[in-house]
Amino acid sequence: MSAIRYELARARTLRGTWCGALALLALSAAATWVAVRQAGAVPVGSGEAVRLLTAGPGRTPVLIPAILVTVALACAREQRREALPTLLLALPRRTRVYTAKLAGTALAAASIAVLAVATDAAVARVVFGGMLPRTAWTEGPAPRVLAGFVAYTMLAAVLGLAIGMISRGAPLIALAAAALPLGGERLIASAVRAGAPQAYQDFVRYLPFRAADRMLSVSGSGLAPLAGAAVFTATTLVVTVIAMITFARRRA
Repeated sequence: MSAIRYELARARTLRGTWCGALALLALSAAATWVAVRQAGAVPVGSGEAVRLLTAGPGRTPVLIPAILVTVALACAREQRREALPTLLLALPRRTRVYTAKLAGTALAAASIAVLAVATDAAVARVVFGGMLPRTAWTEGPAPRVLAGFVAYTMLAAVLGLAIGMISRGAPLIALAAAALPLGGERLIASAVRAGAPQAYQDFVRYLPFRAADRMLSVSGSGLAPLAGAAVFTATTLVVTVIAMITFARRRA
């Protein structure tokens, strides 16, 4: 059995996989409910309707830190010393094991992102009728924002996998990583702007999640969406390489 088939078969048979996916969809739907209720009316600005369906009430989509911490914590059980030998007995080549996990995680995250948008559109329809979803799908930025949302979710899940592999699913480390988009980077940005020379303050926009948020932007100053995607992809790639090396050298 190939590593990818083994990983997909294992994930499908775990109850935690389905419970985690349903919890993420429920959280995304709840965030959209809050966002559309706060909006009070269907947005008319360019791209704002589709932004509302993907991002929730804050700058960063609620699904992003949620899927990051979920995937990181999911690594805990398998990375314990009593479980790791069983995995490596079935699949001795560790690089293939990690690659299979990466592919499975990315595929699952993309599926959850698409289902989340569909669920959020259904929630918006309950509040505003069909007007908001129709407005969202027909606006010019919609394809780019939706593609950015799916890519953002996939990268966050892959980053969560890497963090989970490095830390063996340690809860404190996973929660600390999830706190970065929720407030950690804002505190860093505030500190830099308060004490750093003007020449260095522009580096704030290259903070990973702050840059990635530009993938969903419809206006405003900051990095271009592709530049933001490149920054977050590079960050994820670096952490993934570290995780792969760590996993390859880890004693079972």
